[in-house]
Amino acid sequence: MTHPARNRPGFTLAEILVATVILAIVGAALTRLVVAQSRFFTREYGARNARAVARQSMNLLLTELRMVQDSGGVDSVSLDGRTVRVIVPYAFGLACGTSSSATVISLLPTDTSVIAMAEYDGYAWRNSSGRYVIVTPPAPQGADAIKPANNPDICTDSGSGEADIKTLTINGRSGQVLQVTPDAPTVAPGAPVFLWQHVTYSFAASQAYPGLYGLYRSAAGGTGEEIMAPFDSTARFKFFVPNQDTSQAVVPALSLIRGLDILLYGVSPKLQSNGQRSMTKMTTAVFFRNTRSF
Repeated sequence: MTHPARNRPGFTLAEILVATVILAIVGAALTRLVVAQSRFFTREYGARNARAVARQSMNLLLTELRMVQDSGGVDSVSLDGRTVRVIVPYAFGLACGTSSSATVISLLPTDTSVIAMAEYDGYAWRNSSGRYVIVTPPAPQGADAIKPANNPDICTDSGSGEADIKTLTINGRSGQVLQVTPDAPTVAPGAPVFLWQHVTYSFAASQAYPGLYGLYRSAAGGTGEEIMAPFDSTARFKFFVPNQDTSQAVVPALSLIRGLDILLYGVSPKLQSNGQRSMTKMTTAVFFRNTRSF
């Protein structure tokens, strides 16, 4: 027996070619979309990282630089504006007087971690004109190191020649009666005193990101620690001086510096698809709060 031929469903060559062209067009469009989204994500991720670099370093800088005094607080500056060394107070107290070639001070309660991390370089006392007199001991970590006072009664008692300044205890932290050398014979009892350390901030070649710059911090001339990176080569410090609304790039006389304009030009750690790094130009101004009276 024979059966009539059945019509089998299928595609003609022309239909297959048309379908292939349509799939190619759709596939090309999807590929371009994925590539565009990937580049957008990479760009946004790089910009976010660049902003994070600038913001985190800004928080650390503001904490210390705001405590610098406006006269003599800046110790040295490099000509390119990338390195600044400042005198940073880290503990405060009151002067009681002098005894045995030492100045006796009543130190206010201070966080123990702050004391442990600080590198004592000297002390300063405020005179009658409102200026702090910086005292730099020859051997602050040796013979001239801070010591418990041999005669604490100069601070705590109320007799003749004694300051009658009581030590405080706040949140479990107690004040101390200490002596510092060399002495300040003309210091008045009750004059404000602070202990200080040299802190250097600098933008230098990054160790973590070769070819870029990092922000380094060192205390008392110690080894610089790279606290944040990477930055562009244009990151630097600028300077505010009296009677000027804007900062200047030229380094002025150190006694005229009243604040710093910090150019935190952070860049992304990774290259983008175009071979460039995303950069965020963040600038912050810090004016010294430890001001003198006029």
